Amino acid sequence: MATTPKRELAAVSCPYCERETAVSIPTPDAELEVRRSVALFGDHTTVACPDGHSFWVYFC
Repeated sequence: MATTPKRELAAVSCPYCERETAVSIPTPDAELEVRRSVALFGDHTTVACPDGHSFWVYFC
């Protein structure tokens, strides 16, 4: 059976309503940048807050 690496979670605030949302991060020391729009490049994930707003979190 294959194992998946354990990923850390971090809390970020939605840029629309400021509600906190948990996001999975690749490394514990990753710097997070929350954006309302997608950029052309960069390691990121798409997140939806509890109110249904979609935004992007980039890992630096």
